[in-house]
Amino acid sequence: MDQNKTPFLDALKSYIKDGISPFDVPGHHMGNAENDFKDFVGELTYTADVNAPRGLDNLNHPSGVIREALALTADCYNADEAFFLINGTSSGILAMIMATVKAHEEIILPRNVHKSVINALIIAGAIPVFVMPSFDKNLEISNQPRIVDYENAIKKHPNAKAIFVINPTYFGAVNDLMELSKLAHKNGMLCLADEAHGAHLGFTKNLPISAMDAGFDLSAVSMHKTAGALTQASILLRKGNRVSHYDIFKALMVVNTTSPSNLLIASLDSARKYMAIHGKDKLDEILLLGDYARDEINKIPGFKARGNDYFIGNGEYAYDNTKLVIELESLTINGFELYNILRDEYNVQMELAEQYVILGILAIGTKKLHLDNLIAALKDISTKYYVSDRTYPKYHYDSPFPKMVMRPRVAYQAPLKRVPLDDALGLISKESIMIYPPGIPLIIPGEVFDQSIIDRIKQYKKTNATVLMDYDDLTVSTVDYDQYLANRGAVEDKFDD
Repeated sequence: MDQNKTPFLDALKSYIKDGISPFDVPGHHMGNAENDFKDFVGELTYTADVNAPRGLDNLNHPSGVIREALALTADCYNADEAFFLINGTSSGILAMIMATVKAHEEIILPRNVHKSVINALIIAGAIPVFVMPSFDKNLEISNQPRIVDYENAIKKHPNAKAIFVINPTYFGAVNDLMELSKLAHKNGMLCLADEAHGAHLGFTKNLPISAMDAGFDLSAVSMHKTAGALTQASILLRKGNRVSHYDIFKALMVVNTTSPSNLLIASLDSARKYMAIHGKDKLDEILLLGDYARDEINKIPGFKARGNDYFIGNGEYAYDNTKLVIELESLTINGFELYNILRDEYNVQMELAEQYVILGILAIGTKKLHLDNLIAALKDISTKYYVSDRTYPKYHYDSPFPKMVMRPRVAYQAPLKRVPLDDALGLISKESIMIYPPGIPLIIPGEVFDQSIIDRIKQYKKTNATVLMDYDDLTVSTVDYDQYLANRGAVEDKFDD
């Protein structure tokens, strides 16, 4: 297909030029209302913020320019069908799981999934079969499970409907997608991918392949994270005939808004064109900039930039070198403090922090100037906080993740008992508690609080990390198990259907 086309963007431009007298929503009527935000972003942003008038098609029933834009997107990403997501990739993940796994059916997935996957399990009522990711005890981050872990899970749960893969992980680790695709399909299972951080994969041979290139059935892709679309603009991709258009469309009708932003749709149309025409050259340029940054950072006392060699050397199958993972070494500050210092004192915004790591995302908008500013900041920070004989405490919690004893939907709907965190030992969580970003839950509904998890939450709170939990006073939501047992027989459906 002609990837130079932008059918939806062209239609939007044409609509604006027609001099419409608007009597439809939104109520600012193509920017005719005044407010401070309009003054800030400019009148054209508001003028282009139209609803779904004639000529611009309808996202929930595409038959015109949106349909053409979707066909171009599928072609660009080597898929058979594409769906625009304007509620973020989370909505795509919800739709994927709702379309493929029903209540009481099993899905095999890594435990270091995003919180949206846990929410999908709650909505669908599915049973997770978790495979544990490899755990880097030096950086204290989760990477990919091993293929053998997926194989063992399939043997133990031969009736599972699908396997789920993160491609790549937040920190860039990549699994053998071709092998996983063959493994799933050989055993009659679907293969689903969370590619929230993989919109740039598949455009250059210098990066790992995409899920669609590996023959996966479905993939949810954040175009806004690494491919240049506006925040919240994502796509859901389908390949083959194992999952029908109807099943995906039906699920999307549940999670999609009925008032989609045409600004987001136009940004998807435009970002796809850019990636199709310029993606390879731009990404190769970014990879060279990443190599430059790692070389320079590794000269600075107190920092180690970890890339392809480090992760593959530690057993990962492949690595996405657009991730800039910087390990702290012999500093008197931790990663969370470094994250804040970089923003507050040097105007450098990193993606996230962990105890001993900060992460930067290199994407098509990255400039050498940005990296030079980061390098200069780290050099200055090194002079202030580097102490050659300083050693960090290594927490190495007993287990990165707790044990699940109750289906997430059951725990989510069960009676509530709020207790202080220190009193939660042995109780079943009703909530997902996580550091954000990255949004990987430390504990999810249905898992049991153990001492390791309690200690980790308390440690994160001490570092002033953003800990998402129901209450900020270290009170947690747990299952009132006595009430659950008392009510379960009388209202079985409430908890278990």
